[in-house]
Amino acid sequence: MTVLYWLRNDLRLHDNAVLTALPPHATTLLPVYCFDPVALGPDPYLELPRTGPHRLPFLLETLTDLQQRYATLGSGIHFVVGRPEDELPALARQVGAEAIWASAEHTTEEWETEDALEAALNPKTPLRFFETLTLLRPQDLPIPVRNLPYSFSKFRFDVFSKMTVRPAEPAPTQLPPLPAGFAPAALPNAAALAAALGQPAPTTRPRDRRSALPALGGGETAALARLHDYAVERHLIGRYDDTRNQMLGEAFSTKFSPWLANGSLSARQIWAAIDDYDAVHGARSKGVMQLRLELLWRDYFRLLALRAGADFFRWRGLRDQLPKPTNPDRAVFARWTQGRTGQPFVDANMRELAATGFMSNRGRQNVASYLIHDLHQDWRWGAAWFEHQLIDYDPASNWGNWKYIAGTGTDVRDTAFDVPQQAQRYDRQGRYVRTWQQP
Repeated sequence: MTVLYWLRNDLRLHDNAVLTALPPHATTLLPVYCFDPVALGPDPYLELPRTGPHRLPFLLETLTDLQQRYATLGSGIHFVVGRPEDELPALARQVGAEAIWASAEHTTEEWETEDALEAALNPKTPLRFFETLTLLRPQDLPIPVRNLPYSFSKFRFDVFSKMTVRPAEPAPTQLPPLPAGFAPAALPNAAALAAALGQPAPTTRPRDRRSALPALGGGETAALARLHDYAVERHLIGRYDDTRNQMLGEAFSTKFSPWLANGSLSARQIWAAIDDYDAVHGARSKGVMQLRLELLWRDYFRLLALRAGADFFRWRGLRDQLPKPTNPDRAVFARWTQGRTGQPFVDANMRELAATGFMSNRGRQNVASYLIHDLHQDWRWGAAWFEHQLIDYDPASNWGNWKYIAGTGTDVRDTAFDVPQQAQRYDRQGRYVRTWQQP
């Protein structure tokens, strides 16, 4: 049996249901990564590359690491530039693949790609999807996804005490070889990829010394090193609740999100590390509980996107509520993106984002609120800017959070932040603002 494995946001060996499911009679395996022109191309709101100057290098580092890890297990990765529905059927025919396997996504554009691929395939080549991206598989929930409440508090009440998290699956110790005689195409660098997509050559940015991200780079190797350092070496889980609203340094929060976003670290692997911390350190701390809740929040947004479909990304609210009136102004929006609004706390956060591709959760909430409620701009512009800039962009978490701050998500309460008060509370001495007072 020959299986073509379409790699997506599951760029790891550990806790990978696709690899675990490979039968003993899978004699050959062809892992394929598609650089999709849609995912790398312009968004519909700002016409900027969706995979921007921070996330693209991180993705290429991730794929370099994964390629090396696959090679040690007797396999490899084939890289193509093109739409999956064009490239994968041709590859399946070329190597005589009897099935195409992939991780399931939970958002509408990804579903459209899956539908187009299925339509293009020979009916005798089944397309099978596996759940690899969430802590809880949708079928394991104690409630059907169609009954998912439009309230995280109620979701937590309905699910938390009743849920069972499956153990993280071990990494394979061997993989089936590539099809006989097949020579996989090499991983393109950023310049070659831009040329293939007809885009301008990317500019490289040196790492900013002020960055809150650990200097580990992309990939499963770096992800597992960060998890071990954070949870085991420095025992930072225990004090997470005390530090999570800080804004400077790499230790105030986990920084797992970049690796979670492209699947080089699994949520269940983090959950297992939290369980191990609990087992060693005894009584559950607030930090342990907060981390568990944040992993559950991540699942909630994915499940909400699964339930809501296209409505998850639309202007109107999930409860059909209208956003506050806007006064769209590209010049106003540009000053926000550049950190030139005149509001020091907002500007510092926007400069950090532009320089590093990262912003704290506290910062994200404040800059989003300021754009929507103070500057009266379209929340979708802000979500698209974050998609372009964030190194840890995840469609469900990004659009779900923006929708929430806009008042069109799961909450009907006023979601505006008092930004000066927030700055006083979380940057009382002004250290964060001074750190990022210059671009």
